[in-house]
Amino acid sequence: MKTTPELAAIRDAAQVLAARHRVLTDLAAAQQAQIAQAIEPITRQFRGAIDAAAAEEAEALAELQALVEAAPALFVKPRSITVDGVKAGFRKEEDSLDWNDEAAVIARIENLLPESADLLIRTETTLVKDALGQLSDAHLQRIGVRKVLGADKAFVAIGESDLDKLVKTILADAARRQGDDEPAKKAGKTKVKAKAAASA
Repeated sequence: MKTTPELAAIRDAAQVLAARHRVLTDLAAAQQAQIAQAIEPITRQFRGAIDAAAAEEAEALAELQALVEAAPALFVKPRSITVDGVKAGFRKEEDSLDWNDEAAVIARIENLLPESADLLIRTETTLVKDALGQLSDAHLQRIGVRKVLGADKAFVAIGESDLDKLVKTILADAARRQGDDEPAKKAGKTKVKAKAAASA
């Protein structure tokens, strides 16, 4: 049978973790300060030349853009030229659709193209969880929504600081060097594009 740890032991372990996190944070801060100090002469050495080169590139870009815009007749066929990796010319932008009054367009579709209405008009009805959460338990029960209570789950968290990202980067790098890192899991959004074309 497992023994329940005393609260004092848990507090002591949390104190040890906090102290070790402070050591790691201080080391990361010291490393960052030394890196910044070490690269400052190099950054200072190149800053003026980089700024000047960036300004000259922007000027050359604007000049080329103006020349191309002033000479559309030169880019009928071929539509563009490539010189030393720089491509310039004309290209057709993607077609788009526009309307003044969406409700009026929907009404016309329903009136003139009723067979295509389901394809051309999107109707979406979904529940708003945040708003539902404001209802009383009685109302939720009446509309058939259940409240699922969150279960207790053990956790350990370290307070956020300005150096947390740096610490995480250093820890990830250390883990990688030891061969213990796992691929990071990223939550992604799914984007769905729907295109409909009505045939005449």
